[in-house]
Amino acid sequence: MKKLQAAAQRLLAHRGFPLGLALAAIFLMLPALKVGLLGDDLIQRLNQFPPEQLPARILDTGFVAKDSGQLGTVLNNLFGYLRGEEAARRAMDYGIAPWWASAGWTAALWRPVTAFTHWLDYRLYPDSPALMHAHNIAWFAAAVFLVAMLYRRIGARPSRAQQLSNRQPANHRPEPSFVSALLRPGTTALRDLETRPGTAAAPWKSSEIWVAGLAASLWLLDGNTYCPVAYVANRGFIIALFFGLLCIHAHVRWRTEKSMVWMWLSALCLLLSVLADEGGASTLAFPLAYALTLEPGGWRPRVISLLPSALVILGWRAVYVGCGFGVRNFPGYIDPGYAPWFFLKQLVPRMNGLLGGQLTGVAPELAMGLNAKWQMILALGFAGFSLLCAVVVWPLVRRDAVTRFWAVLLLLALVPAATVAPLSKNLGFVAVGAFGVIASFLAGVARQQERAAMPRLLRAVSCWVAAGLVAAHIALPIGCRIVMGLASPSVPKFVALASDYPPSLEVGGRDIVVLNDPTILTAMVPFYRAYRGEPLPRSTRILVPGSMTFEVSRPDAATLILKTKTADLFDCPELGPLHAGYACKSINNFLYGETIWKTGDRVTRKGLQAEILEVSPRGAPRAVAFHFDKPLEADGTVWLFFDWHRGAHRPFALPRIGETLVVAGPRGNLGKLAADKE
Repeated sequence: MKKLQAAAQRLLAHRGFPLGLALAAIFLMLPALKVGLLGDDLIQRLNQFPPEQLPARILDTGFVAKDSGQLGTVLNNLFGYLRGEEAARRAMDYGIAPWWASAGWTAALWRPVTAFTHWLDYRLYPDSPALMHAHNIAWFAAAVFLVAMLYRRIGARPSRAQQLSNRQPANHRPEPSFVSALLRPGTTALRDLETRPGTAAAPWKSSEIWVAGLAASLWLLDGNTYCPVAYVANRGFIIALFFGLLCIHAHVRWRTEKSMVWMWLSALCLLLSVLADEGGASTLAFPLAYALTLEPGGWRPRVISLLPSALVILGWRAVYVGCGFGVRNFPGYIDPGYAPWFFLKQLVPRMNGLLGGQLTGVAPELAMGLNAKWQMILALGFAGFSLLCAVVVWPLVRRDAVTRFWAVLLLLALVPAATVAPLSKNLGFVAVGAFGVIASFLAGVARQQERAAMPRLLRAVSCWVAAGLVAAHIALPIGCRIVMGLASPSVPKFVALASDYPPSLEVGGRDIVVLNDPTILTAMVPFYRAYRGEPLPRSTRILVPGSMTFEVSRPDAATLILKTKTADLFDCPELGPLHAGYACKSINNFLYGETIWKTGDRVTRKGLQAEILEVSPRGAPRAVAFHFDKPLEADGTVWLFFDWHRGAHRPFALPRIGETLVVAGPRGNLGKLAADKE
């Protein structure tokens, strides 16, 4: 066993290990070549071609620019889905944005660096999704290499300091840094652990080079990386991470070699990171964590080291806001500059979900499919495990500057990541800090001498946490990658099936009205049809999200009234601990929020007016009358509803005037069993 451990350490410490890890990243991501184009990929694809090459009616959706295909348009509008009032109006008139979306609902992102890479894709290989995925994988492999080198670069600093400290008297204590002063030991147990007889002066030795290799390996295997890399439209976050890693590499060179060239390079990389993706703001966590933990000297050099980064972020934000970019009235994505108080209100719950998801290996978006009770249980589970990890890592964080750097980086990176509802695809920066801490902790627990130096209770808890971390970040990710690799070829067929109507149903050139669409995927139908070269609908309409059973009545030839007797039309019944209905409700809230309605409120869209007849105590519609500008049976209108029992859209037979029908919602486990018995 000792020989096996020594061989593993030699491999992790090998000079060529970072390059080998980058090659391994390419190999592990090869199944993603078969995923194809999904979701936002299809919208972005349409913006790459000039208007004369676009299908009819696609400009009516509001998601494709009128001057599409030009380089300037691609750079500024590829991610500006609803930039400007005119585009938002077109989207609402066509039906891409449902009637309950806020009138100020906009999502205009500015990512010119990433947009340029997509522009190159469509100039070099416009009809090859596999090569576009390969482009993603190349960026990811480069990021893996930089992560491995960063762990080595940061981990090498204390090793030189340790050589000098060995010359000091045994009772010598180095002057504490700013953060170590804040983390001064407060209990006799921790103090005894630090000075226990027979313990080495620096027992954890997190600076050993093989620990850096372990951290990089864990980052590569992380289960949160496969899906983001396999999604072409998510390339921006990977590029932002790549430039963020270059930024901290240059920053460290600047602070150690005092060369202004490295300062300018660091600032440039930070700028490229935020121009690749708004998530690149997490790059600021790197120099800030370095200033708090590893920068020598007092306050003055620490503040000076942060000035270039601060100027870049302030300049970028000024241009960003001045040009009208940003997200408004989009609850799942909060722009702190436009909604600071709402962001602060959501900050702690979102940080808990992100941190818990990173440490446990459980995707934080699992909460979307749980009922309220189990969402609370999951949140408490995340908080409990995070607290246990903090307890067992605390002695190491106090003692070791490198681990302290990774811990501070982890916490700082959580703040920008919390601008979006907890999603595993946004954990890349957080994972860099997390695996730096985890690798140092596991290395310490693996050493018998260090385990013996711990108090009995701390040793027991540390071993339990270490076992959980190994299972969560080695065993589970390997299994997940195997499953995702096998499932990747089937993803295009599954998504196309879920995002379109039966082939036998002719919708080209017609007005599509869906009574209930809990998936909200009706909005994607025009883009999938355009990708396949099929005619687009004239318009699309979703009347209610549809996770509730409701009644459909018809008072006259051009009006439908949808009403539920329980809760409201936007709610979801109790369906057991886990159900797709909860996820559908969460996705609707993520996109459009929970507007407070009043009886008598009216929303007018092209060809349709929604009138709120009754609201629930929480201010959501319980009964809505939909007034159309033509009879419901008018030629060119296709009526559909989502059949929860079959999990598909089906034609809907309109009720006669004065008649009332019932559309069933989802059923939980008990309801399904009862139906099976019938």
